[in-house]
Amino acid sequence: MPRPNADVMRTREYTRALMEPGQTEIEIRDAQGDAEVRRFAEVDAESFAGDAAANMRWLSAAVPHAPLRLAHTDGEIVGGYMLLPVGQFFGGRSVPAQALTAVAVHPAWRRRGVGGALMRDCIAFARERGAAVAPLHGATVRLYRRWGWEVCSQTLRQIVRTAALTGFSGSGRVRSNPDRTAVEALRRAHLVRWDGPLDRPDWFLSVQWDPGDGATPRFEYGWYEGDTLTGYVRYESERQPGTWIRLRVQEFIATTLNATRGLLGFLGGQESQSSDVVFVHSALVDVSPLLWLLAEPHRNLEVQGFLCWMQRIVNVEAAVAARGWPARAAGRVELEVTDPVTGVERLVLEVEGGSARVTQGGSGAIRCGIGALSAWYSSALRAQDAVRLGLLEGDAALVAEMDGLVAGGLSWMPDYF
Repeated sequence: MPRPNADVMRTREYTRALMEPGQTEIEIRDAQGDAEVRRFAEVDAESFAGDAAANMRWLSAAVPHAPLRLAHTDGEIVGGYMLLPVGQFFGGRSVPAQALTAVAVHPAWRRRGVGGALMRDCIAFARERGAAVAPLHGATVRLYRRWGWEVCSQTLRQIVRTAALTGFSGSGRVRSNPDRTAVEALRRAHLVRWDGPLDRPDWFLSVQWDPGDGATPRFEYGWYEGDTLTGYVRYESERQPGTWIRLRVQEFIATTLNATRGLLGFLGGQESQSSDVVFVHSALVDVSPLLWLLAEPHRNLEVQGFLCWMQRIVNVEAAVAARGWPARAAGRVELEVTDPVTGVERLVLEVEGGSARVTQGGSGAIRCGIGALSAWYSSALRAQDAVRLGLLEGDAALVAEMDGLVAGGLSWMPDYF
């Protein structure tokens, strides 16, 4: 691992000294041994009304791949977080990312600086590990927004009557348990056209899916046209109190019309067991394809909001350089960016020929926080809309030019972590 830079060291010094004079200091470090991991599983369960044994199964699967950082005071574990090393697609390229998950503070230690200490450590640690961006799903938007994240969208549940899917069919056939390396290759080829989806490592499902809760059956199916995998669905078959079964689709990838119609028809074939199918956590894009495929979408489709996908740039230079930019976009934007961790910086963003770079300096003609810049970078928030929302300031012509640099990007976060 590279030697921490000065910003990282300063952040760690701040973390140790975060508490008010006379109060206990907070130390944040990597988990050491199963006992500490188990204790954090208990802290997380108490924090979110969860199950410590289920948490431990998930953490045990994740720890070999991802660092677990724990906050200690007086020898007691009072909180923590985990970073999943992934890529994230923006502008057709995979940007180095650390996906923030499992953030928890013990109820007895809330509003005592632990959350802020974890966020400062996370930002520095993600950058130290080579990340340009750090996505998360925010159970507490206010906390994350304070530390530089911004909302890109809510995750959506799309609930469709199973009977409305029974008429769909496609050329090809469904097969259980498709090869996961092939599934990840399918995702990478398909999801690269959106801004936000994770470029997942091949071990991702072994951490995020396989541990399960031990009681809810889970299934994976691929759609094959000949021997070619063209679609994929994974779902839970969840028993409902007082009723029968409900299918909860966690992932739905279809690269052809046959795969789309074939997989929908496959789910519709379970009408006798499940009265509806729930596509959870934005498994379908927000503007649902079901609006065009269902005969009566206003009667058969319901949409509900859940947790927010939030985004933060942790290294502006790396994020700008790694992202893809529209080939026809060209321009120069002089920014003044306020970051709650690193302070105020003036930066010049120059885009040309599908690539971009950031240098220090400039007039700071456009002023915003790192959160608004992150949402704009993710194609989720136009600079012009950010002005109307009080999140960005600048001359109207310059703001319009800034939007032209990412024109046409479509944001979507189909991964829940």
